[in-house]
Amino acid sequence: MKYDLSCIGSALVDITFEIDESFAEKNNSRGIPKGAMTLIEKDDQNSIIEELVNLGKKSHRACGGSATNSIVAASLFGSNCYMSCIVNDDDNGRFYLDDLSSNGVDHVSDLYESDLPSGQCLVMVSEDAERTMCTNLGVNVNFSSENVDEEIIKNSDYLFIEGYLIASPGGYDSIKKAITVALKHKTKIALSLSDAFIVKSFEKELKELIKDKCNLIFCNEAEAKEFSHANNQSDIFDYFKNYTANLLITKGSQGCVGYSEDKIIIVPGFEVAAIDTNGAGDMFAGAVLSELIKLKSLEDAAKFGCFSASKIVQNSGPRLAKEKYAKIMESFSSY
Repeated sequence: MKYDLSCIGSALVDITFEIDESFAEKNNSRGIPKGAMTLIEKDDQNSIIEELVNLGKKSHRACGGSATNSIVAASLFGSNCYMSCIVNDDDNGRFYLDDLSSNGVDHVSDLYESDLPSGQCLVMVSEDAERTMCTNLGVNVNFSSENVDEEIIKNSDYLFIEGYLIASPGGYDSIKKAITVALKHKTKIALSLSDAFIVKSFEKELKELIKDKCNLIFCNEAEAKEFSHANNQSDIFDYFKNYTANLLITKGSQGCVGYSEDKIIIVPGFEVAAIDTNGAGDMFAGAVLSELIKLKSLEDAAKFGCFSASKIVQNSGPRLAKEKYAKIMESFSSY
């Protein structure tokens, strides 16, 4: 079967709570910085969840994982998509695969036999709409190059890779195989750097993997500065050109900047009242890829990405109701 977009990434179920600043400060004191992603043991994650429940906080469960959110968005924007991932035969694992199917994303249907649970991410949204994530990879630590399907990548126009994957034990080999297969079959490669923590912790490995250049890299300002060790836009762009022909750097409410070959891209943001930034970058990437698949220019795709991201931040959680994606496309066409 032919796919517009296939991706490899961690399968996670998000458990989202709203928190106040005092809880954010408490997190910081226990080594969980506000606005970042922290890898955490399952017992520690459960302890924080229990603490929040005891405070009377209500949770919301949704399928997540950065690449998952992006590929679901691309699917609901009309792309034909495939997700390579692993989940355990538990409640979260079955919930995750059912969610992919209901959103039109093909996937391996097997449930992994393991003593480890399916991956779970505790998302804490503070009063300023910033999201702090505590991730337990669970069975995702067993994702390996054997889970990378050459036929799927061969028959895809784009391969999308989430940087988070490199944090798992088999992540480096998995990404290396996926990139090697994509280059062999001339499948275009898009990469999200995912988080400044990931860039800082795995900088050497990331740069080794993409030395042959990606077609497109997604990142935010913090990730761009960490990756390039530069602060001004010109130096950042010059550095990234060693690794990618196209770049998009998201700047929150200010939109995004980047380049396409030698053309500078500057796209202003859309002013909205944000209540939750969780999933904004994922929505942006999925929206951009869906437009590139339709052969739109990177600049036009970035405009749609910013518009789509402005819609997700007005809602709680990393996803919108399925019918809203069609409304986004319809309302954007009037701009």
